[in-house]
Amino acid sequence: MKPKVSTKITPKPQEWTKEDEEKLEQLYGKKTLKQISNILKRETPSSVRNKANRMGLSASYNCQGHFTLSEFARLLKVSDAKVRRWISQKQMPHRETVTAVKKKYTLIDVKEFWQWAEVNKELIDFYKIEPLTLLPEPSWFQSEREKDRNEVPRRTNKFFTPEEDRQLLNLFFKEGLTQKNIAKVMKRSDYSIRNRLRRLREQRLLVN
Repeated sequence: MKPKVSTKITPKPQEWTKEDEEKLEQLYGKKTLKQISNILKRETPSSVRNKANRMGLSASYNCQGHFTLSEFARLLKVSDAKVRRWISQKQMPHRETVTAVKKKYTLIDVKEFWQWAEVNKELIDFYKIEPLTLLPEPSWFQSEREKDRNEVPRRTNKFFTPEEDRQLLNLFFKEGLTQKNIAKVMKRSDYSIRNRLRRLREQRLLVN
């Protein structure tokens, strides 16, 4: 008896249309591979990953022109918490992305940051930003950096008097000035103002 020959036909891989590719480009990095495969009606998440690789897409945090929140904070020499406050309170542009393994990142687009920074200059100490780290730099960056370097005398080691403490509390809580503007008014560095506020809280002189 002749062996039975299987007549099972391997299904032909589903073709990717132009619309599918455009949708994949929009979703990749914003949703997981499994979610994308369901939306695009693909058999497996791996087919989505393979197609994304062929298209040169990347969902990783170091996409060109983007930085993660932590990396961005490091470049600006500020805390992660300060960048989060800019996002939540000052509407700094950002986007949430997720990798294939469901790890979430907050990404900052350099061009969008500079556009936002131009109308929020009082929040940023541009002198802390090293040249040629956030490209492309706007034409006004160097002049603002020089201005910040010259305007605030570095008096980090001088003790605060009780009168200065009261002035600091009034400017911060009653007048609502930013720490950067307080530093200019009191002729101190941003660092000393930030640290003094922290120490006053630790001494329980402030009500959180």
